[in-house]
Amino acid sequence: AIGKKNNDDFQRVRGGLLLVELPRDYNRRYFGLLEDDRLTFGDVTRVDNRRNNIFVKLGYQYGTEFDEQLNSIVGESRGRIVPVLTAFRELGPQKFSYAAALTEGTSLATGDYKYTKLETAAIRRFDLTPASFVISRAHLGAFLTKSTIRGADFEPFERYSIPLYELFRLSGREGLRSLSGKDNLDTGTHEIHFTSEYFVPIFRNKDMRTWRLHWNTLYGIGYLGAGNVAYQFTDLARVRDFVVDAGLGAEAALSIRDFEVLVSVIGAHTVHGPEGLKGNKVRLSVRTIR
Repeated sequence: AIGKKNNDDFQRVRGGLLLVELPRDYNRRYFGLLEDDRLTFGDVTRVDNRRNNIFVKLGYQYGTEFDEQLNSIVGESRGRIVPVLTAFRELGPQKFSYAAALTEGTSLATGDYKYTKLETAAIRRFDLTPASFVISRAHLGAFLTKSTIRGADFEPFERYSIPLYELFRLSGREGLRSLSGKDNLDTGTHEIHFTSEYFVPIFRNKDMRTWRLHWNTLYGIGYLGAGNVAYQFTDLARVRDFVVDAGLGAEAALSIRDFEVLVSVIGAHTVHGPEGLKGNKVRLSVRTIR
């Protein structure tokens, strides 16, 4: 049973891409991406199985060039390192960054999908005291064009000429933290969310020792988020469908022998939202550097 489940969940993406970056100056840059994804799944009944997604993306980014979160909007979203320590994240200039991209899926040649996707995000840091601060993020996504290719007998995320991985998700480390994305209830063609994290240093640049662990930095986090996802743009503004969640967490930098370990953990609870989207989630991220 376990082997069958793992086989059904299997997903492979093969293909190629050409990404071109044209820097205007240190803080401003333009992107162009041409990509072909060949999708294969262990579950051969998936509607996306053995299909090709060929698309062109044009993007613009303002701010620090090494911000992986914004790089994923203008470039390839799956080929990046997810940042762990937000407290040490470089945002600029003036502690503000944003990115926007327009993607056109084409049915030319071997392409099986046709859509137009717009995505944009902005990140801002607000210093409240010399040591504490808030990092806020706003994200908006919409499919400007799409075709309905399957009837009501299919799930909403299977009805359109869009591969599932391209749809917007309300959950995740970069979305609302309390949602798990179960049964794809958090997906849609239109999405908006806002998150804010309040960072308070418990200690910084110290050499706190616990057995073999050397603790360097520890921040406490207060988290608040709100957002909505839908398949029609008019449904996006329905207040009763908005999800609001909140949580607490911590970020730490510590060392073990020759390794530096970056740890981020946050637990969140859904305060308000539709029944299918309510949840509790603890998210843990660990990265080691030698």
